[in-house]
Amino acid sequence: MPDRIATQQALHTLFHPRAVAVIGASDDTTKHGYIVLNNVRAAGFSGGIYGISRRLKEVDGIECHPDLTSLPEPVDVAFLAIPAEAAVQAVRDCARAGLTAVIVGSAGYAESLEAGGAERQEDLARIAAEEGIRIVGPNCNGIYNAHLPLSIGFNTAHAKRQPPGGISIFSHSGALFDAMAGRLHMLGAGLSLFASAGNEADLSVLDYMEYAIGHAPTCVIALLIDSLDDGARFRRLALQAAAAGKHVVALKIGGSEAGARAAVAHSSRIAGDNAAYAALFEASGVATVASLEGFMTAAALLDRYGRAAGALGALSTSGAGASLIADRCAALGVPLAALSPDTHRRIDSHRMFSRVGNPLDLGIFGGMRRAGEVPSLLANDAGVGVTLALVHSMNPWQGDPIRAALATARETSGKPLLIVAPGGMPEAERAWYETRDMNLFTETDIVLEAIGAMLTPLPDPLPLHSATATPAMPPRTLTEPESLRLLREFGVPVVETVECATFDAARAAAEHVGWPVVLKGVAENVAHKSELGLVRTNLRDADALQAAYATLGTPRAIVQPMVPAALEAIAGISRSPGVGLVLLCGLGGIYAEALRDVCIWPVPVSREAISRKLAQNSLGRVLASPRWQHPDAARAFIELLLGLQNLAVALGDRLEAVDINPVMLGAAGAVAVDALVVPRA
Repeated sequence: MPDRIATQQALHTLFHPRAVAVIGASDDTTKHGYIVLNNVRAAGFSGGIYGISRRLKEVDGIECHPDLTSLPEPVDVAFLAIPAEAAVQAVRDCARAGLTAVIVGSAGYAESLEAGGAERQEDLARIAAEEGIRIVGPNCNGIYNAHLPLSIGFNTAHAKRQPPGGISIFSHSGALFDAMAGRLHMLGAGLSLFASAGNEADLSVLDYMEYAIGHAPTCVIALLIDSLDDGARFRRLALQAAAAGKHVVALKIGGSEAGARAAVAHSSRIAGDNAAYAALFEASGVATVASLEGFMTAAALLDRYGRAAGALGALSTSGAGASLIADRCAALGVPLAALSPDTHRRIDSHRMFSRVGNPLDLGIFGGMRRAGEVPSLLANDAGVGVTLALVHSMNPWQGDPIRAALATARETSGKPLLIVAPGGMPEAERAWYETRDMNLFTETDIVLEAIGAMLTPLPDPLPLHSATATPAMPPRTLTEPESLRLLREFGVPVVETVECATFDAARAAAEHVGWPVVLKGVAENVAHKSELGLVRTNLRDADALQAAYATLGTPRAIVQPMVPAALEAIAGISRSPGVGLVLLCGLGGIYAEALRDVCIWPVPVSREAISRKLAQNSLGRVLASPRWQHPDAARAFIELLLGLQNLAVALGDRLEAVDINPVMLGAAGAVAVDALVVPRA
């Protein structure tokens, strides 16, 4: 596999070629061989542009040659406008002609149901590795560098001269390029780089992301992704981007839960793909959005203002508008600032009725004669990072004082102040706001999505995790006693467990651990014992134990003491495709899968991050409640989670999942009484 330096050098050449060729040049205006060739010229590329065609001498004045060896100068990049069946050999020909990169636009590879598609993609990957040529795609529509300028692709946006700016877009979908570029243009923002990653036979979204971190004109890296190929690398790159002062925003599409529903372990069924990706993005300090409009709006505002520390301060010209903002912030997860006592007191001194809150209703002040200072007081509060004002078009006598107060707030605070006018604005009013550095929007949810992106906290440093010895593990699902022994090795507190092969041994074990006891049958490759009648609880004497032992159907058994609990929890590890290993916890027992109210962190995670997120979860709120009578249980549970993480790090690629369900929380702290360890197939 080519190393990092070779990849980044190749990407620099891809986006800054000396000359470009289109293989499969055509004079048919509907064919990619015509469209791409003309788009390269139309965008203003100043290097050599050539068509490769055995039939044509030129296409609209662009000279054509029969093959790459006939070209009058070296070419760095070629677009393959030919069918998939011919593209594989053409890539090899390009490599041997000295090209650095090729863009394979055709479909018919791993995404296709037709015979041979997956094999063709494997052939491309092998050629890239053997020959050193780099491949964009296949099944993609090309690239764009607005600063050169360079356009190599067939999307409608490739035919336009995109205004250069600070936003690089790397996407698994090429077809949305025109929609994204068009939205940026509407917002007054500019494009830096674009790459349609396609099927990623060679170059991936993460390769483009890494290049953009070192690309001086790029300020914002916008990722529209189906999936990632390496969650740990993504996290490292996101931290590098933050350290370089660059902002990353992601729109994740797809994410079926079908695979999670079929998983053996509870933890894998609970931690579906979408939840795991959300945890990865949060830990990486990556802003996320849920709509294409919000995606580009977030990118544009991050490019203009950067991140904002704190939360949202909002106001409206009506009480209903203030309530609407509060409702939508709650739905979209946008934090509203808690105003300082001094800010609250000073704003409160201006009101005539009702009460002061955030969002603020300007109507409670009885007019702008009393409220003129209020927007500035709100915007200048230390906890406010961005201010949003929901307004409508107003006559001068009514609107001039409000607009003046908002302009003063923007100027004195130096913080972003955004305007949302759901009913629209006359052009003159819109221009008034824009010339005073206040962006105006008409869609409340879209601007709130973008504000949420601006308020995304910077990521924590990647926790250091010392290497530990790799434990031995059989290539099958571990039995419960095997699982518990393995967990104990890594500091997870587990219930005392005695293995037995006869009833007499079981009785001796019960007398050793103390009545009442739990009896469980032991069988290999059985994940959920209770469903097969292999679990008997609260056995209080030898007669009850004998009756239970007789019904197990297997001589192998374990005996455990009954562990009292004030609350049951679940803890686990799951492997999420594209993300990697994640740590999770939540309410246990029958509530684990029914409620799916869990905390998820990508591995590794720090103690502080575990504590912070657990406090926001139902389980954490119970453990922090004044009525909870076991204050040491929360600390013990966090230690259990860290021990579980130690096991995950030690096993690494050999681990698929771990279940601890339930963990008994109470006077004894946190004790694992049932466990399942599943190796990776």
